[in-house]
Amino acid sequence: MSIAGKVALVTGGGRGLGREHALALAAAGAKVVVNDLGGSNTGEGGDAGPAQSVVAEIEELGGIAIADTRSVADWAGAHAMVDGAIAAFGDIDILVNNAGISRISVFGEMSEQDWDLSAAVNFKGVTATMNAAAAHWRKTGPKKGRAIINTASPAGLHPMPPINIYSATKAAVAALTISAALELAPLGVRANAIAPMARTRMLEGAPPEMIEMMAPREGFDPNSPEHVSQVVLFLASPNCPFTGRVFGTWGDDLYLFNEWSAAHHASNGGQKWTVDALEKASAELPRQDHRWTLFPGGRFEADMPSADVLNALANL
Repeated sequence: MSIAGKVALVTGGGRGLGREHALALAAAGAKVVVNDLGGSNTGEGGDAGPAQSVVAEIEELGGIAIADTRSVADWAGAHAMVDGAIAAFGDIDILVNNAGISRISVFGEMSEQDWDLSAAVNFKGVTATMNAAAAHWRKTGPKKGRAIINTASPAGLHPMPPINIYSATKAAVAALTISAALELAPLGVRANAIAPMARTRMLEGAPPEMIEMMAPREGFDPNSPEHVSQVVLFLASPNCPFTGRVFGTWGDDLYLFNEWSAAHHASNGGQKWTVDALEKASAELPRQDHRWTLFPGGRFEADMPSADVLNALANL
């Protein structure tokens, strides 16, 4: 089975990764709804131009697409865009939740607006579109080949400052994706998430060293967003065997994350814990989690929390 003739909705499809996803899906024969509010990468404003522009590109290449400029942050609007896809093309088979924003937000300096906008776009929007699609799928019954691809982030799996809220919302997306995979499988839905590393507007305001690392390269450019879209096509394909997983992507490298694991254990032998008993038992537990961390440029081994963090507490 291929995705030719299937109906795909791509949120945040007007620029960056979303644009590449929409173009790739259309080139593979899908009918595409290109959703984009046209706001800034921090969540302000709105402009219908980006969505309309991508639709024009798709049509020029012989594909089929329509534009949608609703905000995923609006619950009713998110449901309306799914309903609009169904009204235009008769069904919805593929949902790509790509819309997202990033706001610098360190503790002690973040605002309520930082939280509200980030949570609304990055998490509420994903929830709303999945809820709307699931309502349609429950109504129409099981069908093979349905797929949800949600955009998480390496920062969601490995949270970091100064993008605390962004990291938290992307971690929530990963958790929600796994829940959806478990719940919607009887309807023929596979749900996976991607944690992409690519050159997009999200780099605005990033540290100079990160911007330099993600700059265009001669020859094969691993930072081009087009590489991520090939992973999206794979996850959208009915031949994809995965569900409930999170894939990291960078250029020609593909990474598969594991969920948090209850790797260590302590017992009090059937007795009620006391603080003294907990101090004694926990002395055998590691203070750090040794893991593979994904970052622009690849993956590296790291301890979390770092030695610097532990030393900062110890040296007060």
